[in-house]
Amino acid sequence: MKINYIALVVSVLLIETTAMGQQETRKITFTGAARAQFYSDYYQSQNEEDTITVPKLNSGNTLVDLGVIMRPNPQMEIQGMVRVRNDYGGFWGAGVSFDVRQLYVKGVAGGIVRYQLGDINYKLTPYTLWNTQQELISNTPFSFQQQTDVVNYDHFYNNDNSWRQQGASAEMAFEFGKWIREIEIKTVATRLKTTDFSQTNDRIFSGFHLGLVQSEHLRFGFNYTNVFDIYGTSRSMATFHHPVMTVTMNYYRKVGSWLHTLEGEAGRSNWYYKQEQDDSIPDWQGKFADAKYKLRHSDNGLYGSVQVKYVSSDFRSIGAQTKRVNFNGSLSAFQRVGNAQVLRPITMVDLMRESGLYPTQLQTNLMAFAPQYDNITPYGEATPNRQASIIKVGYENKKSPLSASVTYYRGQEVRGEGTTTLRGFERYEVDASFNAGRFISADDKDASVQIRVRNDRTSRPGTESVPGINLSSRTLTAGMDFEFKKQWHLIGAFQLLTYTGFELKSIKDFNDEIYNFSELNLEGSEQLASAGFKYSFSDKAFLSVQYYKFFNNNNELDEALFTDKQWMLLYQINF
Repeated sequence: MKINYIALVVSVLLIETTAMGQQETRKITFTGAARAQFYSDYYQSQNEEDTITVPKLNSGNTLVDLGVIMRPNPQMEIQGMVRVRNDYGGFWGAGVSFDVRQLYVKGVAGGIVRYQLGDINYKLTPYTLWNTQQELISNTPFSFQQQTDVVNYDHFYNNDNSWRQQGASAEMAFEFGKWIREIEIKTVATRLKTTDFSQTNDRIFSGFHLGLVQSEHLRFGFNYTNVFDIYGTSRSMATFHHPVMTVTMNYYRKVGSWLHTLEGEAGRSNWYYKQEQDDSIPDWQGKFADAKYKLRHSDNGLYGSVQVKYVSSDFRSIGAQTKRVNFNGSLSAFQRVGNAQVLRPITMVDLMRESGLYPTQLQTNLMAFAPQYDNITPYGEATPNRQASIIKVGYENKKSPLSASVTYYRGQEVRGEGTTTLRGFERYEVDASFNAGRFISADDKDASVQIRVRNDRTSRPGTESVPGINLSSRTLTAGMDFEFKKQWHLIGAFQLLTYTGFELKSIKDFNDEIYNFSELNLEGSEQLASAGFKYSFSDKAFLSVQYYKFFNNNNELDEALFTDKQWMLLYQINF
């Protein structure tokens, strides 16, 4: 009887708690994700004399990200997330790791200021703080995108181009009358580097945005970022300083069915080290200007844009020029190959899955890049030493299964490297997709196809003392997703990269000054194909099994040429 009485009391309390939860916002919410991932790789060297490299490699992991969101009052939210990960081969606790993945406090102070402390995702403009997508594998078909999404999730790379930082941010807005509709203020401060109490100072990134909304048609903005060392936090006498200032303008006007948009941004930067009695360190002072006119028809789906830009060779903005991929990073899968055990070059397969290639912190100097992947815009919109015109036209209509766009880029250097002759750049890119879902009578079937073609060319006439440059690369990407039965998908994709030509790659010192060049005679190709099945449990959970085959050919790395065959199993759920 006593047990039954206790059960009755507990049941009543649960019913009352549920009823209260239906009337008020829940004070505690659970969020997170879970993933199981397994790879089986088969390495096959194209060099028959390779008797050392192990041909097979199995790897993978299982992890759970469990987060708790607590709302102690309507003006405050606290979130903490813990990751529990078990790598393939771990058993009874071996190979298990526990990490704090996210921790922040945010809320509204005085009903005016929105603030966040701890881990924050932040962005400003493409020239101040912007996380540019990686080469080749961005916006690829779902068959390839699965692995890329895993890497992006682990490194906090979001679709909104924000950077994950640790610090504090605050935002507020004030509404006015007739001539000025609104003024918005945003500030952010994060720590990029901590002192080692020896020769490394505390390094801070700070940002400020002042926006003025004149009307629904016109807005202006002032943006300021600064990276600086705090003097006295170490024994070093040199402190780094890097302020960037820009102004922006956006104008919108709809005339009939056409929406006209004019966007512009211009600014200056400074990059220097301050050190007593030392003038040998350079002071980089750069500037840029970027203007874009866009036109879109609200009914038929036609759109187009014209963009002109100028970015000086000395323009630096580490918040916008830090790359997602560190091409000087080390690989974990088949790092050394051949009987000579040479370092294997980075390939498009590694870009999809090698977490060690992806940094999570802003870098002070311009990072290395691979010319065969992108020699024109390796640092996104903020790529220095570029003056260019870009034209884009396209079609996208919700009532039509077809969407397509064509982009043409033509530009040149602002200042030559090692010569007064300037490199010229040219790019053609065509994107098209077809979604036949609405034309299939059965409700449990769907189909989509994606195709992308891009041709890049870099050229420079030669002189008696400086050789000419002529490097071209071509990329073809195609993919399909066919839902042959409700929730069951047949997926596949193919990507081909070919490149050929000669390029001079600049070699820079710690101060970002060019002191030499290396000759690159590039000729090769990379092919990646995949096929598999996906079962969608819901919009937030799926199970995928795929087979990949990769082949590369490179005229300078005969000992490192290989074919990679891979089975991948991925189960993912978000909650």
